[in-house]
Amino acid sequence: MAPTKKQLLQDECKHLGLSSSGTVLNLTERIDNHKKSKLISSEDEHLMCDAILVTKSTVGEDDDMKTEAKEAFEKELQKEELEVDRVRGEVCVGNRRGLNLAGMKAKLDMHESKIDLLETRTKDLESEAKELRARVTTLSLAAQDYKQVRRRFISTFKRVKLPDQMEESDYDIIRDGNSIAHGGDAAVDALLYEGIGGRKDIYAFQQLYGLHPSDVRRITHHETLSVLDIHAGVRADERKTGTDEFYQKFADFILAFQKSNLNTDFLIGESANPTRAAYGALLKCQKYKDGE
Repeated sequence: MAPTKKQLLQDECKHLGLSSSGTVLNLTERIDNHKKSKLISSEDEHLMCDAILVTKSTVGEDDDMKTEAKEAFEKELQKEELEVDRVRGEVCVGNRRGLNLAGMKAKLDMHESKIDLLETRTKDLESEAKELRARVTTLSLAAQDYKQVRRRFISTFKRVKLPDQMEESDYDIIRDGNSIAHGGDAAVDALLYEGIGGRKDIYAFQQLYGLHPSDVRRITHHETLSVLDIHAGVRADERKTGTDEFYQKFADFILAFQKSNLNTDFLIGESANPTRAAYGALLKCQKYKDGE
């Protein structure tokens, strides 16, 4: 008579030096676990794994709990077969409750990694939102300046074609509009170099403002933008000539600013730094040559 499946499994367990008691499922799991452990040991005979045993014990005095726990562990080892499993690629051996606990730790680690990823993404979104708010502010200012230029257009028309209708406010509008149209505005002008159809003459922009348009678009610091605008106004002035000292001081400021990775905190506190020193020297020097 041919041996049953259980008998074959029992014979294999005896051959492997394992217990041959239990159901077909118990015998199968026992053999599978033994094969897993053999596979691991063949990969590296010195490889270590976590051995986890979880059971329940009574609560009491510290010494009593230690004694009770030892007895509970011994009982658990006698009544339940240990299993071998992989938890996130790491080999663990223990009873089912212990392996489940190891799995919970792995899940917790995975969730913590996801939380770290979400926190990083949140910071990126906050940074993007800050840049967008700065862009909205710049565009709002640009809209106001554009309105002023359009006001100048109408007032200039009145001055040429309707001189009898001119008011004192029209002269103020023309003067303010001229200042805006002919002066520097680094933040707004940098937007002219964006996207399809944007200006390509970056060299001209750098001659005026000392920086690449993409760098200027990152700047929201009023004092820094003001210095760039001052230089552009002097550089583009058709009636006056800037001093060599002014241009050199501006170049020194731009160099220090670039070396600081465009850090706009150079005026915060009382600490001395190269950008702050160059900024102060630039503001103090004479912009135009004498007699102009």
